[in-house]
Amino acid sequence: MMWLVWLVLAQQPVVHEQCRQCHTEAAADAESHPHFAKGVSCDACHGASEKHRAASGHVAPDRVAVRAQVPALCGSCHPAEKKSYETSRHWVALQEGGRSAQCATCHGNHSLKSARALQATCERCHSQRPEACGKEKCSTCHAPHAFAKAAKR
Repeated sequence: MMWLVWLVLAQQPVVHEQCRQCHTEAAADAESHPHFAKGVSCDACHGASEKHRAASGHVAPDRVAVRAQVPALCGSCHPAEKKSYETSRHWVALQEGGRSAQCATCHGNHSLKSARALQATCERCHSQRPEACGKEKCSTCHAPHAFAKAAKR
């Protein structure tokens, strides 16, 4: 079992460097993400994408998650967060086909969002905040993944 972990970690820089050749900005962003420090590379989300990497023209990667697929993709490694998110109004709206917040909305695709950027993301849809909120950040009262009324801290 340990040799399998070693094999995956040993390939991580190789895959990342191959992707970096064309995707310089995304690769640089990914390097700042805690996932990268733990050995998670491009292929964890995009698959091996060998045809994509070998192509001289445009060939889509094996996997590019659309908005509604992101919670399942992230949830494969973060099951507790996925379970909590599935109790949220955002999840319900996403399941109904709405354009709702999902993992990458708050956490970013290739790099993490700052606390300031996260608050600005909330305010894009929730500009009319209840008076009781005052100047508090949304995350002061709302649980980070649930964001349901019943999930206030």
